[in-house]
Amino acid sequence: MADQLLSDARGTSVDVSFIMAAHDAAPWIEMAVRSALAQTGVAVEVVAVDDGSRDGTGTVLARLAEADRRVRVISLAGAGPGSPRGPSSARNAALDAARGRWIAILDADDLILPDRSRSLLDLALAADADIVADNPIPFTDVFDPRGPGMMEGGREPYLFEIDLAKYIACNQLLRPGTKLGYLKPMIRAETLNRHKIRYDEGVRIGEDFLLCLEALAAGARFVVTSDAGYGYRRGPTSLSHRLRQADIARLEAAFAARAEHGRLAEARARSAEIRHGSRAYRDGLAMMRMMAQVIEAAQAGLWIQGAALALRHPRMWQSLAATLLEAAGKRLRPRLHALPIGQR
Repeated sequence: MADQLLSDARGTSVDVSFIMAAHDAAPWIEMAVRSALAQTGVAVEVVAVDDGSRDGTGTVLARLAEADRRVRVISLAGAGPGSPRGPSSARNAALDAARGRWIAILDADDLILPDRSRSLLDLALAADADIVADNPIPFTDVFDPRGPGMMEGGREPYLFEIDLAKYIACNQLLRPGTKLGYLKPMIRAETLNRHKIRYDEGVRIGEDFLLCLEALAAGARFVVTSDAGYGYRRGPTSLSHRLRQADIARLEAAFAARAEHGRLAEARARSAEIRHGSRAYRDGLAMMRMMAQVIEAAQAGLWIQGAALALRHPRMWQSLAATLLEAAGKRLRPRLHALPIGQR
């Protein structure tokens, strides 16, 4: 089906292709798609991949595609109801079908403000960047476009460049501060295609991080603005909903393979800073995997085994406590009133 999409799309000019992996996203996906279609000053398309959804995701996407030819839908082969192939496989299918000069990652439960794409394209032109991103605004139930972004704000908007060493250092999972892997970038399609960069289909968490890691290791220039235009919907806040030993182990293996072979290995050989950051990143993943083991033991009612593991690794106590306090604080915050997407 993707080949047919490519054939039909030849000769069409698109500035930005939004690639969207969708699994059981029926409650949110229409808002996400419509926010992409509402971009001003750019020609866009949405390439949405239904990855084995069990709800009405496919029906919603079909209706949106029928109403607007800029929406293109792919049903992922081999993904049966309740058996998704995962976000990496879905995004690769979307990438292979995309025809835009720029690729924008948009999750099926997120949304963007109307001027976001034009602003980021202008930034890319001014900064001669291959990857650009802005400051995500987290939200839970409703979106406030004036809400605080993930990154620290300033009196005036600011820019900064992310090189490979900084990107690895700022994604260490137990290190304080914003994880740059949460950013939702726009990437020059030519950069991805020229270096044959695609998602690692063996991983289910950290897939965007690995994609940008490969691009930076290939020499891409990544510039970030503190301006906020992306609404990042938070799921359940507790670690028990986000951490799975198997998923962390897959990410560990994928990062280790890159650290030992290929572009990242070559960069590590040239830079002590990258070598140190890579070791710290892997140490953080190992600690997160042990934290997941403690949580899974507790969920299974194996409290003694979980407590014994935690006692052997005191470093994880602080992280677990901080996560619980953060989750409690978010539950106690007053709910915001919903605002139309176009208001800032």
